Amino acid sequence: MTILRTKTSKALNELKKLIPEGSAISSFFLYDGALEMGLAKYNRTVVAHTNKQTVFEFWQGLKLHHRYLASIVEFMFERLTIPELEILQDNWYEYNDHFERAAFFYILNRCSNTGYASHGNLNKEQLKPAHINSLRRFENKNFYPFFDNVKDPIEGIATAKDTEYLLFPVGKFSHNFFDYGKNVGHDMVLIDHKNLKQNLENIDKNWIVIYNFSPYILKSYKDYNIVMIDKYGNKTKNMDRCHEIIINNFVSV
Repeated sequence: MTILRTKTSKALNELKKLIPEGSAISSFFLYDGALEMGLAKYNRTVVAHTNKQTVFEFWQGLKLHHRYLASIVEFMFERLTIPELEILQDNWYEYNDHFERAAFFYILNRCSNTGYASHGNLNKEQLKPAHINSLRRFENKNFYPFFDNVKDPIEGIATAKDTEYLLFPVGKFSHNFFDYGKNVGHDMVLIDHKNLKQNLENIDKNWIVIYNFSPYILKSYKDYNIVMIDKYGNKTKNMDRCHEIIINNFVSV
């Protein structure tokens, strides 16, 4: 079940092979939650870290009060026009009520062609009644959002003391912090890829990193265990077919 609108990772099947049932996982850079909820559904306990208060509020509100949040989303969505939503892209995070912020975050995310609440072209047809119903039905007992009150999301690694595996679904690699043509919004995470790799080199826990295909990442992590998967989630040795790269420090595959 994909709650938020993003380009969902296809890495779940390989992650289930790498991480045994019953394991405890700390994941980082929480956003769409697809991998985290997928692992939780299959009997892994997932503590999902984010340093974005607005992202945490959405997932915490959804976990604890999903029916109430769904009702707010439905009420607001029926009344908001595209011009009003465009204004909200710049100020939704300033509203005092955290359920309102969570609802605006969800609506804008679903309606945006970028999959981010803070920017993108908006189309109300992107948010269907079925999406709101998925909020009402949300249930995942093994999924725990966690807020790291730090500027750099990688600093959250220090709080992951009681889990066996660390998971970093990074997604797109870029040298440019401003790929989207404007300053990073309140729901968007900046990742220092060099700093992440340096931290991983000094971690004594099992870790997994997931990137979209990038020759640079293949070269940078060549000393670790790498699996390339295609757009269907199947392993491939053909770089032309590679969609994502799964890297780990504990299982040779």
